[in-house]
Amino acid sequence: MSLVLFRLVRVVMLAGVFAMSAPERVSAFELFGFKFFGSAEESDAEIIDPVAYAATLVADNDDRKLLDKLSDASLLIRKQSQPPSGTIGLIARARDDRANLLGLLYEEAFYGATVSIVIAGRPLEQIDVTDTLKPVAKKVPVTITVIPGAEFRFGAVLVDGADTAIVRAAIEKTGLKTGNRASSRTILEAEAELVRAWQREGHPFAKITDRQVVADHATRRLDVTLQVESGRAARLGQVSVRGTTKVAPEFLQRQAQVPVGEAYSPEALEQARRNLAKLDALASTSVTVGDKIDAQGNVPVIIEVSDRKPRTIGAGALYDSTEGLTVQGFWLHRNLFGEAETVRVDASIGRLIEANELDEYDALFSVLYSVPGFLHPRNRLDLKATLIQEDPDPYNRRGIVFESRLVHELSDQLRISGGAVFDWARIDDAFGRNFYTLVALPGIVTYDARNSVLDPTSGLFAQLRLEPQLETSSTSLFFTADAELRYYFALDDEARHVIAARGLAGTTAGASLVEIPAHRRFYAGGGGSVRGYDYLNVGPRVTGFGATGGLSRIEGSLEARLRVTDTIGIVPFVDAGLVTSETVFGGVDDFQVGVGVGLRYYTSVGPLRLDVAVPLDPRSGDPSFAIYAGIGQSF
Repeated sequence: MSLVLFRLVRVVMLAGVFAMSAPERVSAFELFGFKFFGSAEESDAEIIDPVAYAATLVADNDDRKLLDKLSDASLLIRKQSQPPSGTIGLIARARDDRANLLGLLYEEAFYGATVSIVIAGRPLEQIDVTDTLKPVAKKVPVTITVIPGAEFRFGAVLVDGADTAIVRAAIEKTGLKTGNRASSRTILEAEAELVRAWQREGHPFAKITDRQVVADHATRRLDVTLQVESGRAARLGQVSVRGTTKVAPEFLQRQAQVPVGEAYSPEALEQARRNLAKLDALASTSVTVGDKIDAQGNVPVIIEVSDRKPRTIGAGALYDSTEGLTVQGFWLHRNLFGEAETVRVDASIGRLIEANELDEYDALFSVLYSVPGFLHPRNRLDLKATLIQEDPDPYNRRGIVFESRLVHELSDQLRISGGAVFDWARIDDAFGRNFYTLVALPGIVTYDARNSVLDPTSGLFAQLRLEPQLETSSTSLFFTADAELRYYFALDDEARHVIAARGLAGTTAGASLVEIPAHRRFYAGGGGSVRGYDYLNVGPRVTGFGATGGLSRIEGSLEARLRVTDTIGIVPFVDAGLVTSETVFGGVDDFQVGVGVGLRYYTSVGPLRLDVAVPLDPRSGDPSFAIYAGIGQSF
């Protein structure tokens, strides 16, 4: 392949993560339905006397959405490819299916519904477990007949509780109201909301003590009577830690930030759980209360945790059609001194296809030390040292970087960070060979309200970076400001169709292009930027040397993420970018625009991504198209 494929084809040749601590049972790995390894214990148990059957669902209703829900909910329909064991197995599945379908119909407010199942021409009730069923074309015919009947509405609604204001607010929130559609789900949601409402008022053991539901088939009304018992109010008491953990209990108590002495609050317990879940040393966390209130009105708080394996080694290799082979590895310790301190060592080396000199190899070695709860439970201190040699098309760099950063979480969505960076580099680029010794003080504000990192369907992400930088050898002082905004909007309730937009803008003031190290200039182009163009290749160029980078950048992307099935999606997109050689977007240059379409395969951990893009206005040396692959959405 040539540069036409842009630094794509990051085909994973060897990849894996190996836990190098105590041996443990290896689980099977399955991809696209093929199981690559695993123990025999994980294979499906052998079915004795399997009964193959063919199920058909017939419903006396023209509502296509209801018919689809019934078909999706039917065990007999969904499990036809998994024959049950003998007549008794088929009867058991049919009985479960009838109860399942009736439950769905109650959720849809059909309380006069009937579900009948006929197996091999005989009603389910008339079949004995010892009977032999007669197949047709090697399969037993099964017919499921559903008659939903009329839709019911709520009639009289009565809730007995100690505080009518709390009860009224909870009921109105869930829609349990005379005249509304009488879904059984609404009743259950109302019960849960009544309990939560009392818990938010400081009553940890609120509960529903009685429920009476009466269906009047003549009037098609459903009368509901609920009895709620609030129980005693309580304050959050002493915090204890349980579970198998090598993390210091005092540290976990401090990180949880349980507001001891304040009124009981389920939100406070959930916040404590989220605080602990951020610790990489823990595999699981829960925060609950004891089963009784003491004489002083306090309820004990129980933190239960389990550890992850403390050490992990990972290794892998990537192949790039234009860059050659890269071998990577890392070592990680999650709990170095007993308070969830993380140490991670990364190393990689890559060889260009045409590389003959040592300078043309890419290499990296870095050590990261991270301390959660540094001086405050919502702080994290990161210290990192990196040795690097890289050779992208715009420049060749050898360097040493020391970084320190303090991150403070103002809330679950908003965090700020500040730190110091020492960056020494030898740069060969279009301006020749130069040596730089740079000190920077980056400050970052990040707001992240996305509902997912790998596959967001709603929410907003915004980040602002402000960074004064001093190049000590030339005493050049310059200032960089860079901002990014992402927004996600679902077009339907199921979030199958999502519009995703991203914008970036940045500029550097106070120094000329040559005074700024090449790796600290602005660039655009490539898989995470303007697709269709070579990596870092949008913007000013010097003939014979390629891109120089710039002092300003504007980028934007717009995607329509459309699911065709539950696992397959298509994503038409357009990207645009501008890099200029002057501050605040001055200089002469044009926006470069790329358009394309992507394919997504959705998995439980995130989508697998394959994008094909073409540049709309290719310049000399630009590819005619480019292909990109990865895990997660493009942004």
